[in-house]
Amino acid sequence: MDTSGLPEPMRARIAERMALPAIEKVRALLHGYVADAEDFHEVRRDLASTARTNTVFLRQYLDALEAVLAEPQPAGTLLRLVEVDANWGIDHDQTDAGAAVFLREIARLLQDVLDAVE
Repeated sequence: MDTSGLPEPMRARIAERMALPAIEKVRALLHGYVADAEDFHEVRRDLASTARTNTVFLRQYLDALEAVLAEPQPAGTLLRLVEVDANWGIDHDQTDAGAAVFLREIARLLQDVLDAVE
């Protein structure tokens, strides 16, 4: 992303966000798009709304989510991401494995949204 034409404060903020560890990017995604959503349809609508303007950070969120799911995480990490950061209760499998299913669904939604606009 070429940020050379942007004011310095914006460039600094973009650089800061790009440098975040993957787990922090996932938290940002969950806080920003999932935590207050009523259902997956609302999550998709919000992601699509953002994607119509800019996909740079959405792509980073997807890459970060895939990285977090691909690497072993400390016990309870994925469950905390879903129940605390996403503010979403898991009814059937309240384990990291159950949380991974939820996070993969978010990744699928995000990929679908990106595919639709790119």
